[in-house]
Amino acid sequence: MKKLNLYPKVLFLCMCVLTIVSCGKLELLKNEDSDGTHAGANLKEQTIQQFLLADHSSDLTELDLFASAVKRSGLMDMLGKSEDYTMVLLTNPAVKQLLATVGYTSVDQVPPIILKNLLGDLIIKGKLKSTDLSLDETRKIETINGNYIYYSRTSNASDQYVLRINQNSTLGSTAAVVRSQDLEFNNGVAQVTAQFTFYRLLDDKPDEADEGGNVITQKINVAKDVYVRGGSGNSNANFNDVATIDLKAVSSADATVGRIGVMQYPLEKPSFGDKIGAAKMYVYVYTTGLTPATTFSFSAHLGENKDWVENAITWNNAPTYNSVPMSTLSIPGETVGWVSFDVTSAVSQLYANNETFINVFLKHNVDNFIKVRPREFSNGLYSSYITISSPPQTVLTLGKVSVLNVSAVEQIAPLTLANLKMEGTTDHNITYSVKQVPTAGFLVKYGIPLAANASFSQADIAKGAIKYLYGGSGNTDKIIFEARDHNGGYFKSDISLDIAIK
Repeated sequence: MKKLNLYPKVLFLCMCVLTIVSCGKLELLKNEDSDGTHAGANLKEQTIQQFLLADHSSDLTELDLFASAVKRSGLMDMLGKSEDYTMVLLTNPAVKQLLATVGYTSVDQVPPIILKNLLGDLIIKGKLKSTDLSLDETRKIETINGNYIYYSRTSNASDQYVLRINQNSTLGSTAAVVRSQDLEFNNGVAQVTAQFTFYRLLDDKPDEADEGGNVITQKINVAKDVYVRGGSGNSNANFNDVATIDLKAVSSADATVGRIGVMQYPLEKPSFGDKIGAAKMYVYVYTTGLTPATTFSFSAHLGENKDWVENAITWNNAPTYNSVPMSTLSIPGETVGWVSFDVTSAVSQLYANNETFINVFLKHNVDNFIKVRPREFSNGLYSSYITISSPPQTVLTLGKVSVLNVSAVEQIAPLTLANLKMEGTTDHNITYSVKQVPTAGFLVKYGIPLAANASFSQADIAKGAIKYLYGGSGNTDKIIFEARDHNGGYFKSDISLDIAIK
């Protein structure tokens, strides 16, 4: 389902077309006795489970991958019970975004517990329809996993019931527009979207490093920088401009406007050793087209470790990139000059994996041009670069490490400060890197698995963002961490966290 319009006139037209071609597929998405702008089909005699168990592989709903994911997650039986639930359903493109985010290529490859955890955050108890929300109202609702999901209703010139999921300034994940809303079943309501979204709070930015200390800093200049542009006529074109790197938010309404910066930096081993205290990426913004009262979200995303040619890269052949940013900045609209992104975690992980370069994708969230200078302009005066600093002496001391107990039945347990805590500075200044991943389960941040050398902050632990997901076999597990402070100083030894599964 590329897009199921919600308006009565369009529904009438769709039903006329269906009558002409004798096709009943879209009738699966029509409600009787509906209020407001519902999406169409009488589903009230079915449970959500019955609807998802139907064969959607050849109909227009594009929900066959989602149905497979729900089956694999073990949540299907719950959706067949009499208790009411409201669930966000993901079309095939959205499921593919989910798969890319967690690092798998097919639903069958994803461990069931990872799907259960992510999909559980798309389900709330009770029925919630767009007509239950006042205009411009946003509701923060607890999910069945104990996290939260945001439902927001706005309007436009032709629709008083525009529904969005997880659109909130506190979130770092992408919001989703509901394409087919208020599908009412006898045990709940479904909202359909073509965009994967999940609950992920913005990361707390660590304080600036304290000045002083015996710190060595090295500079790495960008080796390649271009922008790529989407849409017909542009997606196979190369935009290696020596004067500008144009950035513009990707629009679902017009794919041709989207422009994303692509940068590559070589990763020579630093002269001061393997451990990195800090890594920052700098780019020079020379125009925004925004007023001083406006702010925009500027984000740097880690790209696939795949090489590319500067005068041949296009939207279609560019490496993929992580939808979760490495670093996000809130930038005043009139900004002109250097801005920096904290890329310490990604650079440290790439060094640990012996990679020789890093690809970074630059994006922002406004429908205006944000323009950055490329390396060729003005003899490299405004060329982007990364600084890498050596670690100073740490301020950290060990606070607490205690066994994390996990129920073999529930399978999901949050990591808390009662299990792991360092002292010496505030939570947002303390970073943990995963040196040894668990073998009987998965460590996740907001549901996304953390690989070896991935990192999170102590503030993430305090927010409940870090969880252990039990894979189903074994009764003990272990994770080994490395702790680092905001100055880049490392705790003297690795930290071993034991996990008991009962």
